[in-house]
Amino acid sequence: MTQATVQDSHEFTPHSAPSGASSRERSAQENLESFASGFFEGAGPALTTVLNRKVTVSVLEVVQAKPADLLARMPLPWVVVEAAYQRGMTGAHWLLFSQANAVALGQTGAGGVEGEGELQAANQEAIRDAINQMLASAGPALMPLFGRSVSFAPVTVHVIEDVDVLPQELAPQADSVWIARARATGADGFAVDLTLTISQDLARAIAALGAGEPETLTATASQRAERVESAPSKMDLILDVTLPVTVELGRARMQIQDILKLAPGSVIELDKSSGDPVDLFINDRPIAKGEVVIIDENFGIR
Repeated sequence: MTQATVQDSHEFTPHSAPSGASSRERSAQENLESFASGFFEGAGPALTTVLNRKVTVSVLEVVQAKPADLLARMPLPWVVVEAAYQRGMTGAHWLLFSQANAVALGQTGAGGVEGEGELQAANQEAIRDAINQMLASAGPALMPLFGRSVSFAPVTVHVIEDVDVLPQELAPQADSVWIARARATGADGFAVDLTLTISQDLARAIAALGAGEPETLTATASQRAERVESAPSKMDLILDVTLPVTVELGRARMQIQDILKLAPGSVIELDKSSGDPVDLFINDRPIAKGEVVIIDENFGIR
């Protein structure tokens, strides 16, 4: 597989808040930095799995800039990956890649599919899979900051060659956006830059989180997770997590030759009689026993 080393050299201004900034501005900056750390926290393990190589992702900077400035520093064409919230928040982020970075990531994820500098269909699918895996890891990492569970919808990948088809928030005449830059690197020379943009409305919502608890904004993700686990009042963070509920009427062991003989109307003898209690499993763990009841012509258990 060909090594991929592509880095965008678009450095922005230092991301620390000015010395004269108000505490509210500093808290907003810290919140957005915490968000960027959480967003990219699981990116390394996710990319390691998808790309089948050890990958480390580090956040380089979190700054506010105008899209026109971003366009000047990272000219089109871009590969734009839209990541919209499915639960917990509203709005969307955009992960931006220069074409060279996108080709490097796509070729690596597709097992070295060569594209001669062009982004092939297999490359786009590899990018889509990689970012979906990243977002699946980002949801739990962002939970302590948001104070609720969040999840992302499946991403869409767009190749943008003309400013006229950019998302409205990224158009040259648009107001400033927040930009979080990160770099994915591997021991074999793999290196790709990731640019995450956050619209002003979404940035304001993130900046306003936890306004009454400034000490929690700069905590590491692991520290925030430990606080959640040790605080009973934070139990509501997992109340909307979905778990499978299974009712087991009974079990049977059959040989393959007997299974192949099954047809509509066949009867399978279970290890319980008709009057025995049924077992209730939640997340494959036995929780209780109950009796079968009929409610409005539907089966249930008590």
